[in-house]
Order: sequence, then C-alpha cells, then structure tokens
Amino acid sequence: PAIKADAALHLFSVDCSRICWAILDSGIDAAHPAFRDGANDTRVEGVYDFSSLRAILNVGSPGGRGRRDLIAKLNAETGLERAEIEKRLDVIQIDHELGRSVDWNQLEPLLRRTENTPPYTGHGTHVAGILAANWKDRKGRRGEAAPLVGVCPDIRLYDLRVLGESVEETEFAVIGALQFIRYLNDRHGYMAIHGANLSLSIPHDVRNFACGRTPVCEEANRLSANGVVVVAAAGNLGYQSFQVHGGVFEGYSTVSITDPGNADDVITVGATHRFRPLTYGVSFFSSRGPTGDGRNKPDLVAPGEKIEAPVPGGSYAVRDGTSMAAPHVSGAAAMLMARHQELIGQPRMIKQILCKSATDLGRERYFQ
Repeated sequence: PAIKADAALHLFSVDCSRICWAILDSGIDAAHPAFRDGANDTRVEGVYDFSSLRAILNVGSPGGRGRRDLIAKLNAETGLERAEIEKRLDVIQIDHELGRSVDWNQLEPLLRRTENTPPYTGHGTHVAGILAANWKDRKGRRGEAAPLVGVCPDIRLYDLRVLGESVEETEFAVIGALQFIRYLNDRHGYMAIHGANLSLSIPHDVRNFACGRTPVCEEANRLSANGVVVVAAAGNLGYQSFQVHGGVFEGYSTVSITDPGNADDVITVGATHRFRPLTYGVSFFSSRGPTGDGRNKPDLVAPGEKIEAPVPGGSYAVRDGTSMAAPHVSGAAAMLMARHQELIGQPRMIKQILCKSATDLGRERYFQ
C-alpha cells in the first residue's frame, strides 16, 4: 500500500506474467509456496550460481589439483559428466590464453543449477518475495488466513547467485551475472529479462576508481544501456560507529552510498518507514548522498523497515534494510512496463517517471 501497488493492480488489472526479473543475491527457495503459479509450477525460470565463476575462468593446467577439485565440485552441483566438464574447461582455458571474450555458451551449463538447489541464506528469498510473492493460503501465527502478496504476484524470476567468500569474489560474480543477462537477452533476440534487482552493497574502491566508475558500476550502466532496468540498494551505512581519540563515536553518515548504487543509470533506493513515511522520513540506517563525486543519490526511497516476506523452508520473517526497499521499486518498474509496453527497453524513461512522480517526504534531497 505504501507505494500504491495494490491500487494500481486493482484499478488497471496489471498483468506482470510476461515480465521477468533477475534477483542477484544469495539464491531463491524456488520450492516455496510464495513463488508458485496457478498450475502450481514455480515462477523461477532459471537458477545460476556465479560464486565459482572466477575459479572456472582460472582453471589451471589439466591434471592439477585445483582443476580436479573444481571438476568434482561442478559434477556434484550441475550433474554434468566429468568428461563434459573437462571438455568445456579446456575450451575456456584456450579462449583465455588467446585473449578472447568470455564464451557464455560454454559457461552456461557450468553455472546452471536445478530449482531444488538450496540458497546460501534466506536473504535472496526475502528480497524476491517482496517483489513476487503470491502466498494466498498462508496461515498467521494463530492459524488465521494471512495472505502474503508481493508487489507483482505473477512476475517471473531468474535466480542469479552472486555471494562469494569475499567482497572481491562477490563483485566479480556480480559483474559476471550482469554480463550474463545481456547474453541471455542477445541469445533470445528479445527481452528475456526486463530488470535486475541488486540488494547488496560493495564498498567503493576509492584509491583505484572514480566514484561511479568502478567495474561493477560500469557493468551496471552497460546493462541499463542495453535496455534492462537496474535497481540497486543504497546501502545501510547511514548510521555508523567511528573510532575517535576519545573512544567510539556513533552518528549519521553522509556520502555513504555503496556500489553499484553509485552508478549513474541504476535506480538507487534508500529506505523509509513501512506505514508512515511522511511522519518518520528516511530510515536511520539508510545510506545518504551525495555520491563521492557530488551527484544526487539516492534516487528515491521505498519501504525498508519491518518488511514481512518469505524465507526458505516455507516460512516468513520480518527484516529491515535498503535490501528490502529495492524490490519495491523493482516491482513499480515492472508494473509500469506491464501497463505500458512501449516502456520496455527504456530504463532511463522508467527511472525518470518513478523519480518525478515520487512523493516528496520533505527531507534533505541527499537523504531521499
């Protein structure tokens, strides 16, 4: 209700079943009842794990232990025969040695997972549920009917898993996933994926890259230029603890937007109260602008406090964060495209419409 998605759904009978959104996160529990369609099939179209992407692209010499371990891991996770994996790794290694571009035709089967592959954590399922849940038969704590419905209860999803063992590994996986979306759209010859939601934060490497010009920001801009709406969380660094001479100081922090939210063309989303945004304004944890080079961010704010959504195992939970705010905006963008099909492939126009029509909370521009 806070973003008026319920009103739009009923007033215009918006049908998002032909819209598809990628969730770059920790994975989605595709077996959860919140993601079933009318035929009881999952609306998760595909599951891909990019956490091993760097290892696959750096396969090493045939027969090496690292290569053997990787083949065993991929054999267990993908179900491909070891000989098939070995053959694909050989082609990838030759391409790498010759300086060729990444061959996603070779990589895709090594990244694909079944819908039954459990997610790393519950974060991705929660984020996906805010956008796409349609859990009409959920029971409340006392056994009463308590439907849990997301912004676009009929939208289709791609589960792109990007959480690595380090920030560097995660950033590499995110870049690969963004490139993969472009590959899928090019391969199909039409928009197979209309938007991407990135409810994650990567610190800006200030010593090596200008603000908004890091590799992950450039890749996000490139995907947007190819017609895909990219929505990113602003980050949760709006209130921090600092070690000073007299001890620990806690306070609000401006210029705290994280990557890929620093990218020009993404829709960067901060957080506000779930029910009373005009009263309480911007959430204390929501990262504030401007960007490090002085641009206006975040682009807008959306509900990010005490958001109830699905988690793995057929359950649900309440969570806070700009991670929860971003999928509200992904849903608004998807509804715009479903209602006005001429906006498909026009992410800059969608961003302009959403920002210009957003309600002013009367707060500092760099907060909201």
